[in-house]
Amino acid sequence: MYFESFYAMSNYGNQRCIEFDIEINKCKSKEEQEKIKDCKRVDLYQFILHLYIQQFYTIDLKSSIMSREEWPVNRSDGNDRKKSKGTDELNFINFVTKNFDEIISLFSFDKTINQNDIVSEEIQQALNFILEGSVDNYQTILPFSQLLKQSSVQSKMNDGKMYVKNLVIFLKNYIEMNPFGLNSCLRNGKRITATYLGGSMDPKKYGKIITNANSAPKNDFIVFVSQVLKQTLVDNSQTFLNCGLYIDKCLSSNIYILQSLRSCSIKKCKKSLLFVGPTQRTVTVDNCNDCTIVSICRRIIIRNCSMCNFYLLTPTSPILLTGCDNIKFAPYNSTYPAIEEDALTAGISDMINLWDKPIVVTQNQSLIGLHWSLMNPSEFQVISVPIETETKPQPSSNELINKANEVFGILPADYERELTERYQILEINLELIQNANLNQEQKMMLQRFIETSFKESLQINGEQKQLDHLATITNSLNTQGQQMSN
Repeated sequence: MYFESFYAMSNYGNQRCIEFDIEINKCKSKEEQEKIKDCKRVDLYQFILHLYIQQFYTIDLKSSIMSREEWPVNRSDGNDRKKSKGTDELNFINFVTKNFDEIISLFSFDKTINQNDIVSEEIQQALNFILEGSVDNYQTILPFSQLLKQSSVQSKMNDGKMYVKNLVIFLKNYIEMNPFGLNSCLRNGKRITATYLGGSMDPKKYGKIITNANSAPKNDFIVFVSQVLKQTLVDNSQTFLNCGLYIDKCLSSNIYILQSLRSCSIKKCKKSLLFVGPTQRTVTVDNCNDCTIVSICRRIIIRNCSMCNFYLLTPTSPILLTGCDNIKFAPYNSTYPAIEEDALTAGISDMINLWDKPIVVTQNQSLIGLHWSLMNPSEFQVISVPIETETKPQPSSNELINKANEVFGILPADYERELTERYQILEINLELIQNANLNQEQKMMLQRFIETSFKESLQINGEQKQLDHLATITNSLNTQGQQMSN
């Protein structure tokens, strides 16, 4: 489990990840799968460092595992929850400086490290996993090992030597919070407008989106979405492409992010639909209640969530941590025009999906299986993304039904059979109506009955609110179009 989480964070190439998934899918036995997994290789020193971090904190799997810009906070002190979003970074800085000797000793194996030992090149490269820096005011970001080779840095070392004691002094004097981390993004980032945002609340006051894309490195920027209240947000713009996405404190809303992401963290959301594009690394869901999460991702970690449904396509087992209850898992249930390309960009194949094999992390083995279940096929619903990229002729009834049942990936037989049966029932009803030879008055009565029943159904399942939100978006777009034409 720790190996897979580390591998997901390491940059071994998305194409190689897809190749591994395909090879595992071809295996006919568990033994063959294990042989393929044994072929995976990671940097030993960096993996040792990763494991050490797990021991220092309560458990790293509850952290975002984003792009190494944030690390987990030790939650043993209840007051930590009241601190700013920079607490994790500050704790990690203190950890590195106070425990640097011990970190170095991890790589010495049977040798005792002293302050006058030279820090080898291998150890310097291992430290790239947690440290990086700049000598030109963040115009260029360098791995820690390359940073130490800069003349301006070496001049700050006594004798210019990479002694343990020199590095400790250097870190204590110059280490600082990540200028491209979440805390910095919230203070200095740029507020942007979603492509489509509408609902019962004023989008100028609610639905905050902040990014540091204008200042952060191309592969390390953040987009922060917060306080989307009783609204629908749809965005497929380049703003989100390959970002570290944070979704925070959203209520009674529908959020669709239709882009390939680097990582995603969803926290403190309630009564919302959260649809996120294919995610290269990890999706973490923390402290959410009564939510539906739709995700294609390398790995998903769930903590402190209740009454949530997860529709997943993931090549690794979902991880359930403490505090979860009434969690339902189902196979991926949606699609959108660019989904195949986005999944390829994220390095995720649709050939292998372990949505139904969660790992429960608990010390009490008797609790395993009590707080989660697999969704009954009769409850399975296909989610249609409210966006169309091409203008097409009005589709026929059968084409609409086909499109409504369209899903990316391979559905398990039970779920495929359920959708097929629903499709057949609709086809039969359409044929009955067409062959009934109704007069105009009867057709009008039937149409009113269908419309009334449909609206009642929308009210019962809560979908009417989303349609109302989309109507406000459409009206807003029409108004903007008229203003531009005038």
